[in-house]
Amino acid sequence: MTKAKKIVLFLCFFFVPYAVQAQNDRTNIRDVFKAMPDSLVPYLTTNAKLDMMDFMDANMKAVVNNELGGDTQMLFLSDDSLAVRLSDALTMELALEKVDTNQVVVMKRTYQLNERHGEVLVSKFSSSWCPISHSVIRSTLLGRDEEVMAKPHF
Repeated sequence: MTKAKKIVLFLCFFFVPYAVQAQNDRTNIRDVFKAMPDSLVPYLTTNAKLDMMDFMDANMKAVVNNELGGDTQMLFLSDDSLAVRLSDALTMELALEKVDTNQVVVMKRTYQLNERHGEVLVSKFSSSWCPISHSVIRSTLLGRDEEVMAKPHF
């Protein structure tokens, strides 16, 4: 073997594992959404998630029937984020963020009962769906209890 071939062979063996590792580090939102545990959205099956992504790829309206008998629609899909209207009252957004060297999944759930009453919850997970943090950004649902209790009852 010539010296040039040895150098090329060495470079291939040296750099290819780093290139493969870099590719594996770049998780996309599709893989994260497919791997999302059923406990987070129990009425949305894996097949329904796959169907919505396929419909978005085909530039079709991405609506599927969920396990509660209602419609779920994917509103937006990119490489690092997506938005899904799970029901008339609930919208979920997922986004990938890079924190240090790790991928973090940010899940924003917006519950909207009407114009005045709603709640926004933001949760952070690792790309393998291990919880990192959870916070309530805005909530008017708790105040609704006092409003209901203040009304005269028969």
